[in-house]
Amino acid sequence: MQEAILKLTDGLGAEVIYDAVGGPGLEELIWATKRFGHVIVYGQLGAMDDKTSLPLGACFLRGLKVHASFRVYDFTGCPKLGLPVRTEAIERAKKFVSDGLASGLFPPMVDRVFLGLDEYVAAHRYMEMNAQIGKIVIPLSN
Repeated sequence: MQEAILKLTDGLGAEVIYDAVGGPGLEELIWATKRFGHVIVYGQLGAMDDKTSLPLGACFLRGLKVHASFRVYDFTGCPKLGLPVRTEAIERAKKFVSDGLASGLFPPMVDRVFLGLDEYVAAHRYMEMNAQIGKIVIPLSN
């Protein structure tokens, strides 16, 4: 992951990294963050069985701001919270994700497909096992 991020950013690193997983991969993400950047950890799925170590030396060296919360509104804004909308940041993020999907750089990771609502209960039970690597998909039509 770190290598791909650094390649995409010409070696600078990402300005903001959102980590929904936590766990042992956090250190690699910290090293892939731009100097004085932000790492936002808003999930702990990867920390269920493993520890999430915070490499303080890397954080100090890179001058990072690490947030253990969902702080997307600090970057995008939210009128309901009195934060002005940052349209440019939102559009830049949409373009980045859209371009990544279109180019194949961000391929969707599908773990398992359950066909229709008849398999909804089975899909939910599978999700509760927390064993998937990727998304669980339930298409409503073939």
